[in-house]
Amino acid sequence: MKRKFVFLPILLLSSVSLSSSPSPIVTHFVPESALHASEPSGPQTLRIYNWEEYISEEDDTDPDCIDVLAAFQEYYLAEYGEEVTIEYNTFSTNEDMYNIVKLNGAKYDLIAPSDYMIQRMVREGMLETYDLDEEGNYKYVPNYNEYASPYLIDLFKEDLGIYEYAPGYMWGTFGLLYNNSVNDTVAEDMKSWTILWDQKYNKKVSIKDSMREGYLVGLFKYYEEELLDLAAKREAGLITDEQYNDELSDLLNDVDPDTIKDVIHEMNALKNNIYGLEVDQGKIDMITGKIAVNTAWSGDAVYSIEEDPNDVLRYVIPKEGSNIWFDGWIMPKGANKIVAQRFVNFVSQPEMAIANMYYIGYTSFIAGDEVLEYVLDNDAVYDAEEAEETIDLDFTYFFSDTIANPDDAVITIDESYVGGALTAMYPTEEEIVRSIVMRDFGDSNKLVIDMWANFKATDIQNWMIVFSVIIVLAVGSAVTVNQVTKYKAARHKRTLYKKEE
Repeated sequence: MKRKFVFLPILLLSSVSLSSSPSPIVTHFVPESALHASEPSGPQTLRIYNWEEYISEEDDTDPDCIDVLAAFQEYYLAEYGEEVTIEYNTFSTNEDMYNIVKLNGAKYDLIAPSDYMIQRMVREGMLETYDLDEEGNYKYVPNYNEYASPYLIDLFKEDLGIYEYAPGYMWGTFGLLYNNSVNDTVAEDMKSWTILWDQKYNKKVSIKDSMREGYLVGLFKYYEEELLDLAAKREAGLITDEQYNDELSDLLNDVDPDTIKDVIHEMNALKNNIYGLEVDQGKIDMITGKIAVNTAWSGDAVYSIEEDPNDVLRYVIPKEGSNIWFDGWIMPKGANKIVAQRFVNFVSQPEMAIANMYYIGYTSFIAGDEVLEYVLDNDAVYDAEEAEETIDLDFTYFFSDTIANPDDAVITIDESYVGGALTAMYPTEEEIVRSIVMRDFGDSNKLVIDMWANFKATDIQNWMIVFSVIIVLAVGSAVTVNQVTKYKAARHKRTLYKKEE
């Protein structure tokens, strides 16, 4: 049975109005106007820089999609009596964003980069701080205080120390997306990152064209024995979960120059085994069967799993560990802070979190009863009633203190759905213990950049081959474009599963 996405149109349509009516737009929205002492006057401009396809937009093929930017403009006019113009631009990688802002001097009010890049921008004095109250909560983002997962807030606050600079937007893990039908051993093989070097999957693997994730993959191979020994010590009770994660973090954030030199040898060996590098194309290539394995961010894995016509794609966090990450809303120096914080408050309510999760497939920082209801409305839960084997997933870590009954966050699912969209979106606490937060590499960043450039270097003969292939394939490009367009249109239906009608 092909699983589809579910939306909560009744919930959303009852809570959001795109008219200019002065009535409240969002049922559970906590307005900021009564809290702020200094109101900006006159028409406002909000300049946002975000990842590509990383916020809900209007979609003519899907009436349930909400244009979040337009909804904010409607809300702002009704709540504050002023118009706000939104200038919205997108980027493909953290490094591209950084270069545009730092080197080209581009001016934005809000940007949504990843944790390690936020650390770097804080270190370089590029960011404004959010206003905090006496208890350390966001003074003008009350929806975030009320609905953001306390577990995630504490986890990233402790690891990164950038709380006052960046409320969380989306979060997830980094793992392997694989075709479960490619051979009889693939599910077992994917339990280790080292399988990427195995000749069994020669030219069937693509990896992220991302310096940080690429280097991380190399570290998994380089520290293979140390990682296994560390896991064995934890299993034997010789170290605590906290000690295990601390030591894991040290290994997987290692930027000693000698380590970097050794990792490049592992990466060059990997280069001979992979199909290629990609940023966004991998999820399409997995759906079409062009490749069998892809290093994937969890949200992209959700997209591929849900749009897979053959129901053969699964996502796993290998035994050596993973990266747990978040993208947060930062305000560069000189930002329009008041309007920027109002926007973050607007998108930090459950209804807008659901709209964004529905559209982009990634997991929001926002919890609450409405989000839990959205999570529960999927085939993995429905089919558990008649399944021969079931498994309990305990999501209380994420939803606790934001829902009326914490027991509701212990979910029984059909065991066959493990590796599907639901478990990709919400990892278990065990998987989180095995996941590290990426740190800012500081002065060693250039060494890793050089390592990645070395890895990507290709001689002229290979470039000539690639160029020739491009010319040949150009004849059939229309077919490829049509296929990509098909999946791009379908991507707007991403979320969890929907029970077949």
